[in-house]
Amino acid sequence: MKDKLRGIAASSNAAFASAKKEDVTLTDGYLTVGGNAATRVAYADLLRQPEAATAVTVEAKPGPEGQKYSMYSFSVHFAEVHVHQLTGEVRVSKLVSCADAGTIVNEKTAGNQMKGGAVGGIGMALMEHATIDDRFGRYVTKDFADYHVPVHADSPDVQVAFVNQPDPHVNALGTKGIGEIAIIGVAPAIANAVFNATGKRIRELPITPDKLI
Repeated sequence: MKDKLRGIAASSNAAFASAKKEDVTLTDGYLTVGGNAATRVAYADLLRQPEAATAVTVEAKPGPEGQKYSMYSFSVHFAEVHVHQLTGEVRVSKLVSCADAGTIVNEKTAGNQMKGGAVGGIGMALMEHATIDDRFGRYVTKDFADYHVPVHADSPDVQVAFVNQPDPHVNALGTKGIGEIAIIGVAPAIANAVFNATGKRIRELPITPDKLI
């Protein structure tokens, strides 16, 4: 795009006609040669010219590293639960989540994302359930009055740990994503903890009291 703008500017400014592409800079809405303010021309003035209709398409493709290395993020989750013997109510008393997601750029925000995933996993494991009225194809649990999600009272102490080792094959920072891995292992960890506490293996979520008593 810079080279095309230089070509448009060259029709009315000799400085751009003889300039090399690497000498042309785009700064603060102006095209200049070598940073010399005397040669600058505004983008707006260039784009008013009839020949200014132009487009540049650049395609970025992954390198060969993806064929040689595994670049996934990984996580592990541990859950401690209390199960009421009479009512079958399950309370998660503690969660520990550990992630290997390359370089952790900001431990606070990454930790908050892991904690948010943990709370979402509690909802998946214990309360969130979509019920559809087959007669009309509509959701019965269509609002927060009927579709239950975890609140502060359902959220235990969540401890987060990171391996924090850069992956040099992914990108220059060695970072990877933690969006999905923050939640996918939480519900299975809770289900295993419920099995450990009750001896009942529940294979359908959510794990509601009626499935335990």
